[in-house]
Amino acid sequence: MSRPLRKHKTYVYIDGFNLYYGCFRNRKRPGWNKHKWLDLQKFCDKAFPKNDIVAIKYYTADVSSRPPDNHQADRQKAYLTALSQLDRVTIVKGHFLGPKVVRMPRCDDHGKYLNESVSVLKTEEKGSDVNLAVDLLFDCVQGRYDCAIVISNDSDLLAPIKIVRSTYGKVVGWANPHSNPSVELAKNTDFHIRITEAMLQECQLSRKIQVGRSVIQKPADW
Repeated sequence: MSRPLRKHKTYVYIDGFNLYYGCFRNRKRPGWNKHKWLDLQKFCDKAFPKNDIVAIKYYTADVSSRPPDNHQADRQKAYLTALSQLDRVTIVKGHFLGPKVVRMPRCDDHGKYLNESVSVLKTEEKGSDVNLAVDLLFDCVQGRYDCAIVISNDSDLLAPIKIVRSTYGKVVGWANPHSNPSVELAKNTDFHIRITEAMLQECQLSRKIQVGRSVIQKPADW
């Protein structure tokens, strides 16, 4: 009798903001924003059933609320607290620079630049892509996984992915949160899956989650 094939010991690396803006703030995907209360463990197990997923690292940064949305930070805090109760999920935080007022060119609805500029509030998230790249390489060198899966469409991650595959012989999978995939990431990973709305819908956290003596609730508009 032949032995069953051993599943690859797998670490998953999720670029939180890339996932958020690709799936939940994408105008090409109306309706997907109803599934932000995502259970990352359920999602990864469903998306990659052939892998033994032992660790999931989620890269993000604390946001600040500002008008007209005065509850953005509260919603994020609730979600991160809920994620912290999942035994295979680790939250790794970067930070934001700003906000600051900058002048930027104005365009019309078709992307054509107009001969004028406007003042906007700009924040810049720092650290998530670097933290992800460093962990991807460090965990590889430490021999913690056979397979790494990256959930991001950021082609800046191409260099560490190439090192992990070519130098250390690891398998690298990929899930693209955005509508338009990075051609370079597609060419330099061993396999990939397409994220669907049905997958997100089926992998939601419980509406109420007990955390010590407190209860975390899914935000009303999520």
